Amino acid sequence: MRKALFFFPAFFIFLFSFPAIEDPLSMQSGNAYPAHSEEMRVVYAIMKAYGGRIDGVDMFDGEIVFTINGRSIFYSGGRMLAESHRNEWHEWDSIFYPYQTGKMEKQPESSDVPRRRADFLDALVGSDEETVRASCRWEGFLGRRVFVHTMCIEPLRRTESIIMEEASGSEEVRRFISDIRLMYSLDRRSVHGTENISYHAYGLAIDIIPRSYRGKHVYWKWSAVFDPRWFDVPIEKRWSPPEQVVSAFERNGFIWGGKWYHFDGVHFEYRPEIIELVSLESSEASLIAGEFGEGDRTERRYKRKEREHQQAGCEP
Repeated sequence: MRKALFFFPAFFIFLFSFPAIEDPLSMQSGNAYPAHSEEMRVVYAIMKAYGGRIDGVDMFDGEIVFTINGRSIFYSGGRMLAESHRNEWHEWDSIFYPYQTGKMEKQPESSDVPRRRADFLDALVGSDEETVRASCRWEGFLGRRVFVHTMCIEPLRRTESIIMEEASGSEEVRRFISDIRLMYSLDRRSVHGTENISYHAYGLAIDIIPRSYRGKHVYWKWSAVFDPRWFDVPIEKRWSPPEQVVSAFERNGFIWGGKWYHFDGVHFEYRPEIIELVSLESSEASLIAGEFGEGDRTERRYKRKEREHQQAGCEP
């Protein structure tokens, strides 16, 4: 039996009351979820990122289900699977993963190349080239033109505005812009060497190619050809856009491939739900820090609970 959590018109109520919601998903016996569970973070992030494109969010057989353009997409531990693939959940990886915004100061942690289904994007954007192309437009960006999906045009414009403002006071940013040789956007293909459909296939990614990589590493597969320990290449020996450029993209819902373990320094893709998750987790961490302060937070938490129990006349 499917039970509605909320639909888009009610989302803004959910959005602003989210911190105070008490078990909003405990709608079936034995399937109660805490308000700040990973599932609720994902619901929050996806609705914040794509709310206008999500028809509704339900519970079905104890699982969160997003309705997108009339298609059901099951959360399935972050795998975001169509109903026809629910039973294959163990074969796929989550589409969500840790991402660190801000300055990159250390190499990403080791990880395998994930296997991800494209059911979520197929429902959100379209599963065939004709449909995707119909939703893409040419857009000017940093003196070049890119053919991208309409949902990331406004974020790209805001990104460009920030970069140009930064360029007015930074020779490094000006040099980056003038050094751009070309850009790639829509390209119906899989990620090289995997079964994963590339975000380029949906018009949601841009590769910014400079005239020269200045002898630095830019893409892990190229580096792996001559260096079996490509993953140990120091950050300073990897090509990257200026920090201000990466920040401008991140502030507008894009992630940078240079921060992946399997790094791709020219690649940016529109993943506003990832950025929203980072923001949410950061906000929660700040709340915890504000509540417990510095020092041994575990001890402070225990003592607080102990006082609460004593006031209630109970043993801790």
